[in-house]
Amino acid sequence: MGLLSRIGAAFKPVKPVAKPRPHDRRAGYDAAKTTDENRNHWAEADDLTANAELTPEVRRKLRMRSRYEVKNNCFASGMVRTLVADTVGTGPRLQMMTEDKSLNEAVESEWKTWCTATNFALNIRVLVATQIVAGECFGIFRESKRLDRLGLPVTLDLRLIEPDQVCDPDADYLWKKAGDDGIVCDSDGEVVAYKILKAPPNDQRFFQQNWEYDTVAADNVIHYFQPSRPGQLRAATPLVAALPLFAQLRRFTLATLTAAEMAAMLAGVMHIDGSPGEVAEDYDSMDTVKMVRGMLLSLPVNAKATQFKPEQPTTNYEMFVNAKLREIGRCLDMSFEKVSGDYSRTNYSSGKLSDRMYWGGRNIDRQMIELQAVRPTFYKFCDLLRFEVPALAAFKGRPWELKHCWHYDGQAAIEPVKEASGDEINLTNGSDTLAAIAMRDGTTVEELLDQRQREMEMFKERGLPLPAWMIGTAAPVRSDTGEPVETQKAVAA
Repeated sequence: MGLLSRIGAAFKPVKPVAKPRPHDRRAGYDAAKTTDENRNHWAEADDLTANAELTPEVRRKLRMRSRYEVKNNCFASGMVRTLVADTVGTGPRLQMMTEDKSLNEAVESEWKTWCTATNFALNIRVLVATQIVAGECFGIFRESKRLDRLGLPVTLDLRLIEPDQVCDPDADYLWKKAGDDGIVCDSDGEVVAYKILKAPPNDQRFFQQNWEYDTVAADNVIHYFQPSRPGQLRAATPLVAALPLFAQLRRFTLATLTAAEMAAMLAGVMHIDGSPGEVAEDYDSMDTVKMVRGMLLSLPVNAKATQFKPEQPTTNYEMFVNAKLREIGRCLDMSFEKVSGDYSRTNYSSGKLSDRMYWGGRNIDRQMIELQAVRPTFYKFCDLLRFEVPALAAFKGRPWELKHCWHYDGQAAIEPVKEASGDEINLTNGSDTLAAIAMRDGTTVEELLDQRQREMEMFKERGLPLPAWMIGTAAPVRSDTGEPVETQKAVAA
């Protein structure tokens, strides 16, 4: 007997609400929906892996176009030069920090000599420039006969090669679970070797090489690149998003120049009213009349002369260029001022603020350079130097256990008085250290103190009184203009 309601009527079973079918559900994100309006916009979107989308042909085209823009576009060339100069400068400088002072001095001295003989700073600058333009750069460690003839204790040398030269002519990587074009990986995905052609594939003499290559162990190869996705083994230029914008910039410049040239060619236009029979002299369409500077013009009957109006976007040209340069600079964390080299619209505070993001990117690049290029070179250098430096041979650890750090060129002070006052205040309240300040200036505390000691001895040898700044007397209080306050008061009196 079924349940009854209060009036004796049987309860009607409640019909379950029909659940929406899977294909009836709609995404909650507008970007995930495909409509007639956005269908063409997202037509090229794909879900390929990092290695699958960067095929050898794709990387080759990107390298070609990036090199073309850098060679033919002043802004692109200037961006690369600025990035290399600010990131590398005169090269990383070694500071040994072990407890053995003799070991520190010996290693630093030999490393400086080796860097000078091999022009290591130039190699690092070329390495970084190639990575910016081509996306990656490779280097091979080898023994140098030239360094051996010079009598250097370490004959290690670093030979840079273009990314085009690292490839697999047999395309064996396509049939393996791991690896990429020219990169050999083991079953765990670790890079174990590189296949390097004996000559670049785009060399005109390459037909003699017959696609021969050497398989070089990964320990003897430097591969400098910055991956952006997990599992990525090869890279494209960081300028890839800006390449179409560079093309637009050149096209707009050429269009503006063409309009200006066309306007300069035409001095005026002659309008003739009436039929040809009513005109005294019959002029054919598109006839040209020579003009003489400062002359009086006599026109035929019913003819009028009007000056040609140069309809060209001269007022919009600078706005367009500046807008494109701002967009281009974002892919490399460069402000508009850095890209254009124009700081006329900025002051000290806005210039420093716009550079914060830029120098943060430079610090990241320096870290990658050290991990992928500088430190591996230094470790191999120490392995070979053990036979020449007894203190290093007595060291029981591995080369990477030698405590050391790297210094780069410091940034030039825009307002030295303000920055020096800030350093003094931070040292006084303990929020900064002399070592950190010296590192930002591209030097070390030891170099500062040693130089200060040498200068004091020179003053004493010559019987000269030590200046206030040398004996540690506090600097005079200065105004915003940089002049001592006491001097200003004396001038005012």
